[in-house]
Amino acid sequence: MRLLEVFESANHFLIVTEYASAGDLLHYVKWKKRLTEEKAKFIFWEILFGLAHCHCWSVLHRDIKLDNILLDNETGVKLCDFGVSKIIKKSQYIKE
Repeated sequence: MRLLEVFESANHFLIVTEYASAGDLLHYVKWKKRLTEEKAKFIFWEILFGLAHCHCWSVLHRDIKLDNILLDNETGVKLCDFGVSKIIKKSQYIKE
């Protein structure tokens, strides 16, 4: 998800991100009941591409699930919720 703006008040931080109009993948699959093989391949490819991009920047997401995969007009896939993600150093071994 692209971060667009951050606002701060005395009591809150407000984070503005891009809008994923089709919701998350969990609700999408429940609504559709079944995905075509072509649609499933496309979504899977987009998820892998997003994770590869994160790994290029040494970021481990660590919470990949259907709730954390958002869809934009059913054409684009966005990874979200990096709350438990971790930045690692090259050749670092993660034991968690």
